[in-house]
Amino acid sequence: MKQFITVLKFELDNYFKNKSFMITTGILALILCGVIIVPTLIPGLLGNQNKEKQSATQSTEGEKTKQDVLGIFVQKEIKEQADKFLQTMPIDWKEFESEKELEKAIEEEKVEAGFVLKTMDGFTYIVNNRSINDSWSSLFEQQLGQWKKEQYLLSKGLTSEQIVESENVSVEKQERILGKDSASNYWYTYILIFAIYFLIIFYGQMIAVSVTNEKSNRAIEILVTSVNPNSLIFGKVLAGALAGIIQMFVIVGSGLISYHLVQDQWGGKLDFLFDIPIYIWVSYICFGILSYLLYALLFGALGAMVSKTEDISKSATPLMLVYIASFFISIFGMQSFSDSIMMKVASFIPFTSGNAMFVRICMGKVAIWEVILSFLLLVVSCVFVGIFAAKLFRYGTLHYGNPIKLRKAWKNIKEQN
Repeated sequence: MKQFITVLKFELDNYFKNKSFMITTGILALILCGVIIVPTLIPGLLGNQNKEKQSATQSTEGEKTKQDVLGIFVQKEIKEQADKFLQTMPIDWKEFESEKELEKAIEEEKVEAGFVLKTMDGFTYIVNNRSINDSWSSLFEQQLGQWKKEQYLLSKGLTSEQIVESENVSVEKQERILGKDSASNYWYTYILIFAIYFLIIFYGQMIAVSVTNEKSNRAIEILVTSVNPNSLIFGKVLAGALAGIIQMFVIVGSGLISYHLVQDQWGGKLDFLFDIPIYIWVSYICFGILSYLLYALLFGALGAMVSKTEDISKSATPLMLVYIASFFISIFGMQSFSDSIMMKVASFIPFTSGNAMFVRICMGKVAIWEVILSFLLLVVSCVFVGIFAAKLFRYGTLHYGNPIKLRKAWKNIKEQN
């Protein structure tokens, strides 16, 4: 145990003394905090100003706003109808005698934009330079459609009061979700699954490269002869795993804390990402972290099976393909069949259960006994894989040259025992 702690401490120090590791963690945490906090400091960016404008428009009937001046040309034949319609829009209208005059005024920026209304069935919108936020055309179209609808209902004998009452008819809606709300849980489930994917692919390779580097410079020979192989492999792997986990929780934690500080300003718009129940975090720690440890142990052993860093990708490709398959099974399971036979089977296979069972807990229906059984199978698998990885590690560190085939290594290990 003393040797294990020594190796673990030494490897962790290497990670936390690494400037790029610390700077990357800090920058990513600051970026996430900035993305969450900065929008709340910019007035109107989260829709507050739009709400104020909308409420002011709705509350003051017939009141015109002087902020924007729009031009309009109306055909004489519909002048009376058009005037009644334009009074329904709280806009400062400037009338022109012809289309050419209107176009000239728009080009000279005397008015922001303009409309040509030759019939009450359609219009032409004219603007000099249309911005991405230009909504005048849509607003005019919506208002004209509403006005035509009211005129039609009035022609059928309905009073203005009856038309208003018909617009206010509403349907009472109640929802009762007996199981999981998959729609609400989708995004944070996806992000947490992707976080583990990143940890396994990135830190798994890093652990393998670390072992291979020590083997290539012969430092591993001194370590193996002076330190128990089990302590060495577990210390190196757990150090890499802990470094990745700490980095992830610092980044994610900064986002969670930032959002809870400004949640009221966001109006709950990001709850689907950051409002995560406690039981989800517990299951994530149990299944996601154990799955990460399982693969990290195997990556550490595979790093000892090669003598050159350029051979790592070839040696680790089969293991990476297994995890990528696990990742995609879970992603597809999130779409529509989290309780399918495939997901149920995958949730009990140690190499896929870390993702599959977590998805079922978040988005599907799962019994307590299934969760416990899957967790125990994953724990037992981590123990056996750890023992197997330690044997592979000891065997691989003493063999140089071409990459060692797993079947040959296992056969020789069995013969030695």
